[in-house]
Amino acid sequence: MKPSSEDGAAQAGGPWEECFEAAAQLALRAGQIIRKALSEEKRVSTKTSAADLVTETDHMVEALILQELQQRFPSHRFIAEEAAAAGAKCVLTPSPTWIVDPIDGTCNFVHRFPTVAVSIGFAVNQELEFGVIYHCTEERLYTGRRGRGAFCNGQRLRVSRETDLSKALVLTEIGPRRDPMTLKLFLSNMERLLRAGAHGVRVIGSSTLALCHLASGAADAYYQFGLHCWDLAAATVIIREAGGVVMDTSGGPLDLMSCRVVAAGTREMAVLIAQALQTINYGRDDERPLTFMGSQTKKVLLTPLMRPARPFRVSNHDRSSRRGVTASSLQELLTKTLDALVIASGLVTLVLEEDGTVVDTEAFFQTLGDNTHLMVLEKGQKWTPGATYIPARQLPKRQGIARVTFDLYKLNPKDVIGCLNVKATMYEMYSVSYDIHCPGLKALLRSLLLFLSHTAQMTGQCLVHTGTYMLRVLADTEERAVPSPRPRRGITSG
Repeated sequence: MKPSSEDGAAQAGGPWEECFEAAAQLALRAGQIIRKALSEEKRVSTKTSAADLVTETDHMVEALILQELQQRFPSHRFIAEEAAAAGAKCVLTPSPTWIVDPIDGTCNFVHRFPTVAVSIGFAVNQELEFGVIYHCTEERLYTGRRGRGAFCNGQRLRVSRETDLSKALVLTEIGPRRDPMTLKLFLSNMERLLRAGAHGVRVIGSSTLALCHLASGAADAYYQFGLHCWDLAAATVIIREAGGVVMDTSGGPLDLMSCRVVAAGTREMAVLIAQALQTINYGRDDERPLTFMGSQTKKVLLTPLMRPARPFRVSNHDRSSRRGVTASSLQELLTKTLDALVIASGLVTLVLEEDGTVVDTEAFFQTLGDNTHLMVLEKGQKWTPGATYIPARQLPKRQGIARVTFDLYKLNPKDVIGCLNVKATMYEMYSVSYDIHCPGLKALLRSLLLFLSHTAQMTGQCLVHTGTYMLRVLADTEERAVPSPRPRRGITSG
């Protein structure tokens, strides 16, 4: 079969094809963790300001991504958000460099607002080669490779070709600072664009996804002061490959470390936005203290996080022996399981007792719930379904068809009787309720008197009509009962 142009481009991609595939796979894996953690309780701390949030999931996802990449590409360099927050300097050298934002939209994530993403960019010789952004809740994978186009779940992206600011929808983000001067400048920039006639200015809480909306043509322009290189790297490639423009707010070429950007579907629109803005100085990413090296990445980020130990149930292959174990990591669980079940072999496989799914990665282990039932298989042993297996979280059995409850309550303390709520639940799934509102004592007496009055009036009317009718019936009867007079016979004389 003749190779397509895409196949030819893939062959021309050289050594970075493997890097791109690794980035896409890691983004999807990280997205699964974030999607699961979105609805769970979170431990939140702050970084540069009260609005600059970070969670343990940020650290866990970043560690997962960097661990995998370090193992596969040990000579590469890394720039990552939480490592920079810990004091590592962001240095973009000619070496192959990964630029990672584990959760873009952490504030959204903390509040369970579903606009969150994973962003992975890759640069060589200080030129961006590709970018991967995964919208975790909508499961949209945005990708862009230099000279290869931009796509969302396989569909090619095209930017808007709007050049008139008065017809534009503009996106932006606030940035982490909340001091009065910064807020004044931020609001002033929005006012300038709105006075220029822009249709609207939107803030969605995720700069990478806002830039993806621009790349897909859903918005016409984007600007921000205070974003970082990890917010911008992957999205820049996607926008450029979708036909858009990314530049500095001064109107010059983009400086990835300058913490400011203007992006648009057309150069005309980008220039109009840049000319309307007042600069907010956030410094530069590459002027932070300390030196950022690959070895320091491992030291700062790849040290396993101290997570609380969680309970698990483990058994051997035939379920003849079962033990309870607490562990915070997969390695700790394996070590304690071997000791608890007295297994001498070091080569074992850990699977879910319910269906035999292999638990072989730390990321998958962390997604397991408390009291999950696990099984240890030694060499040559196979998982078999158990007839008596009971899940750790068993749904309660439904009892009966329907349940009716009565609940008395008062809307006002002066109410004598109060109100009655009647609720019927069928099959423990569907419910119907009805409220009967009872008034206070005065209202109750008033209603009672009105009812008696109306009843008396109706009774009187009925008696009158009944009496009249009876008189008519009696009169008719009497007339029929009286006999008519007979005629007299005459006497004749002789």
